[in-house]
Amino acid sequence: MLLAGVLVSCGTSDPDARGYLLPWSGGRSYQVVQGPLVVDPLGTCSSGCGSHRDKDGQHAWDFDLPEGTPVLAARAGAVGLVAGSWPADHCGGLAPAADRPPGYLVNENMGNQANLVRIDHGDGTSALYLHLSAVDPAIEAKAKTNQPVARGEMLGLSGKTGLTGCVPHLHFQVEQTVRADWYTTSLPISFSDPDVLAQNADGVPAEGGTYVSGNAPGPS
Repeated sequence: MLLAGVLVSCGTSDPDARGYLLPWSGGRSYQVVQGPLVVDPLGTCSSGCGSHRDKDGQHAWDFDLPEGTPVLAARAGAVGLVAGSWPADHCGGLAPAADRPPGYLVNENMGNQANLVRIDHGDGTSALYLHLSAVDPAIEAKAKTNQPVARGEMLGLSGKTGLTGCVPHLHFQVEQTVRADWYTTSLPISFSDPDVLAQNADGVPAEGGTYVSGNAPGPS
């Protein structure tokens, strides 16, 4: 069932399509707190077991970025969609929690109430950057006219908005581009950061692993 070790063939001359870079500044390392879904033939789940079980999120990663960490574009594209109006403390879950963190809300619609940026790669795929505390104003401006974004360009700050249990992290996935929807079928990709390749030859970060980004802040 796991296809995350396969590099998507994007059919484009864009050099970024050969691999993504981790979506934060180079030299910094963060952990994969939840990886793509891995289920053995007997149905035993060993990765992605929390919330990455459906086709929409089975190839997603949750990175342990502290709140306020700059989030960078993993690959070049154009701003396809932005939602940045939620306050940074707008977070929670679908049910009451015993030890609720400050700001925790119970809301059946919480999954749709997160700050996000979606970058359209122009080849039928887009990258989703979810649970941001804030979207960069320059990216919000670019969203109005679908302007280009360079790999490494700052998209916003990591956070905990939406269905996060108020635990800050960055949900990142590449998915099929559907104009009318921001959360669609996730797709398997690989990363070309040297540290990722050194630890995983297939370029697929593993759940529980900690990786140093090879990305670098680019022009806005």
